[in-house]
Amino acid sequence: MAIERKDIRAKLDDDMHAALKAICDLDGIDMGVFIEQLLVPVIQKRSHDAIVLADKLQRLGLTGSAQRLPGTTGSRAK
Repeated sequence: MAIERKDIRAKLDDDMHAALKAICDLDGIDMGVFIEQLLVPVIQKRSHDAIVLADKLQRLGLTGSAQRLPGTTGSRAK
C-alpha cells in the first residue's frame, strides 16, 4: 500500500491564476502537476543544502547549541 500523497494550498491574485491556467492549458498539464514539477526540485535542493551546511558546521565544531559562554548576560545597571 502506497503512502497517501499530501495536498497543499496556495493563494494567487486573479491575474496570476489566469496566467497559470493559460500556461497549463497551453502545455496540456494539470495546474497541480505543473506546480509540483516546479516545487519538488527546489525542495530537494534546499533539503540537500541544509544537510551539507549542517555537516560543514559540525566539522567546524558548531553544533547549533544555544549554550552561552560563562559571564554576565544582558545589562545590569547598578
